[in-house]
Amino acid sequence: MDGTQKDLAPLYRRLPHGPHGMNREEVARHQRARLYGGMIESISGRGYSSTTVAHVIGLAGVSRRAFYEQFSNKQECFLATYDIVVARSRKQVLEAWNSERGWANRLHASYKTFLDDIVADPKGAHLVLVDSLGIGLKARERLHLAGSAYERLVAAAFRASPDTTPLPPIASHAIVGGVRHVVFNRLREGRVSELRHLADELLDWVEAYRSPSTTRLNGFARQGPPFIPLAAAAFLASEDRRARVLSSVVHLTLDEGYSELTDPQIAQFAGLSTEAFHKYFASKEECFLAVIDALSQEALAVVKENIRRACSWTEAVPIAVAAFIEYLVAHPALLRMGFVELFEVGPGMISRLTKAIDCFTGLLAEGAPEPCRAPEIACEAVTGAVWHIISAYAASDRVGYLPCLADRIAFVVLAPYTGPKAAVDAIEQAHRRPRLVLSMPRPALGAEPVLGGNSASGSKSASRSKSASGRLRSVPDLKPASGSKSASGKSKRTSSEPKLVSGEPKPASGKPKRASGKLKPVPDPKPAADGSKPVSDSKSPASGKPRRTVRGSASAASRSRRQPPK
Repeated sequence: MDGTQKDLAPLYRRLPHGPHGMNREEVARHQRARLYGGMIESISGRGYSSTTVAHVIGLAGVSRRAFYEQFSNKQECFLATYDIVVARSRKQVLEAWNSERGWANRLHASYKTFLDDIVADPKGAHLVLVDSLGIGLKARERLHLAGSAYERLVAAAFRASPDTTPLPPIASHAIVGGVRHVVFNRLREGRVSELRHLADELLDWVEAYRSPSTTRLNGFARQGPPFIPLAAAAFLASEDRRARVLSSVVHLTLDEGYSELTDPQIAQFAGLSTEAFHKYFASKEECFLAVIDALSQEALAVVKENIRRACSWTEAVPIAVAAFIEYLVAHPALLRMGFVELFEVGPGMISRLTKAIDCFTGLLAEGAPEPCRAPEIACEAVTGAVWHIISAYAASDRVGYLPCLADRIAFVVLAPYTGPKAAVDAIEQAHRRPRLVLSMPRPALGAEPVLGGNSASGSKSASRSKSASGRLRSVPDLKPASGSKSASGKSKRTSSEPKLVSGEPKPASGKPKRASGKLKPVPDPKPAADGSKPVSDSKSPASGKPRRTVRGSASAASRSRRQPPK
């Protein structure tokens, strides 16, 4: 057994070599296990993009034919390896739970086994938590499936608690997200050995969310998703070339997918040459990540604007959480870019994966007191918890329901610092105060929301940027300046587009919309050929039917004074 095979021994059970005593099914199972180990070794040394089938079969010691009898391509082998590593970890956690007596001992043994296994075999954990990011949609689905499996384990473990102390409804999401983020950071930064001593710290953080007072959160929870009007992103509302390029990559990514984009395609959509595009961004990846950075900066600016009037840190947290969530819900296309499409970008997205949430929780921690629970990892774990909750709702097209979770997310942030009872008291007190009007940066005059959709219902129209004719619209049509028109001379607006921008009041039903304080003028009517009563030939731009004039309006009065034709 060489050194490589010894490294792979913890992953799978060694079977005897050779055909003697093994039927065909056992040989295939043995080869499959060796290929799992070869994939882990190759990914650990080269990364996913540089790994080839030749590298995997060379490390596994099997033929190319044997590989393709098991898997159709490299990605399928990678995903199967991902599944086997997750299944093995879950099995060890369950065995540790069953090996102890008493609820507290079982919980501690489960956490310690989970962390010790990562320290003993970090390559498998690195493949699951780090290397899988940026591979694409299937890897993202695996990430959420694995998270759901651990969430069920956490929920079942706390239901078995002898004191029946409940967890808030999203606590299992928060716990899995927080623990995963703590492990992710140490795997990525080469600090895996620290995990061996963090079992007690993580359990202390989890205990911050167990309290009978959490049931009071249900008393002032929203009964349904509120309506939050779509808003235009300020960093996309400018008419300069850079903003046009950023807007182009947003629309093309949501319409066709990031993996299908090319630099010339983005440049053409923005109305630029490829050379001009490269003056602003070296590649489509850099352009995409620039959108994520601008989204983070604008969201944080909204949070800062809304919390500057808060009198204390506990008062600022619920306001900040509500402002952050409402900004994300008002920009569903950008939310999808930052939490779903980001997985298509590749290794460069890892450093941006939790940047927005990390900056958000870092902003909150500036005025926070010393955490009363798990001070070593509290802020870090809260970052992962908030990111995991928002990501799960964005991936399942339930963005409109995020405002219903604002109080519970605020509790996730507050509880490790103040304790669960004081956290619920602070949220309850925030509901008793008059609600502040959340302010968002207002874009240029006439700018429309980028990619419309009903944010309250999580409509999928936000993921498409097509007009009524099914063709992609150009950037100027998506963000028209005040009074601008399309090439045909008529203003373009589809029925699926929202007619309001952020902060614009909705006109009363049945009343003409005012512009600059005056009624919109109606073109002078043409006299009929037979000398009868003149009829206006102005047509509705949407239906092409003659527009009905309102009796008593200014145009009707002018028509009554007009002399009949000679």
